[in-house]
Amino acid sequence: MKILIVEDDPMIAESVQDILGILRHEVIGVAEDAEKAIAICNETLPDLALLDIQIGGDIDGVDLADLLNQNFQIPFIFTTAFADNDTISRAKSKGPYGYLVKPYGVKDINAAIEIAMTAYERFKEAKESQAMSKVIQDSIFLKVDSKLIKVKINDILYVEAKGDYALFKTQEKGFIVHTTMKRVEDRLTDHNFVKVHRSYVINLSKIVDIEESNLLIENKVIPISRSNKEALIKRLNLL
Repeated sequence: MKILIVEDDPMIAESVQDILGILRHEVIGVAEDAEKAIAICNETLPDLALLDIQIGGDIDGVDLADLLNQNFQIPFIFTTAFADNDTISRAKSKGPYGYLVKPYGVKDINAAIEIAMTAYERFKEAKESQAMSKVIQDSIFLKVDSKLIKVKINDILYVEAKGDYALFKTQEKGFIVHTTMKRVEDRLTDHNFVKVHRSYVINLSKIVDIEESNLLIENKVIPISRSNKEALIKRLNLL
């Protein structure tokens, strides 16, 4: 891996370089302060940074970790000779992937790197999974003939029962799907939809106006049944 060393003690920095060489990692640079560390990252993005907490300059290793998180999103391991509770507490709040207390040797660094990178990969997978889940939750796949067509849920104006089928109406077009209104209601009620009639499930955000037993969406007049009117009123933001 490409590793950045942030250490203001030249002898320790050289020792860490030697250890990383033994472990077959590439040191892309050694920085004695935050300014140089950021300059190195701008030139070559590391896979991991080893950050000494007590470094020269106005910004210490803990604050540098914030900058690396904001600008480069790379994992980092804190290295320090100080293991007091205050230092650990402050460092812990920055979300490091490891914490090495000096002095350390080959086995210590190797174990810290392995654990840090495993944790980082799991974090990335979880983040990607969360992003994918959001995409899926914002859309629905409609089975139309032999195709699965992805439609953004908020683009659906209303769903109308058509016998054994249902019409999913968007502003652009309509999709005829073989399904039941019960299934439609189950899938959409958590997404700002409500059943207003045995034949209609509507998108609350698309309502233009409501008059007695009807409501208007686009240019479509949709009936409101007595049994569903109370549930509709409860979902509205009334003044």
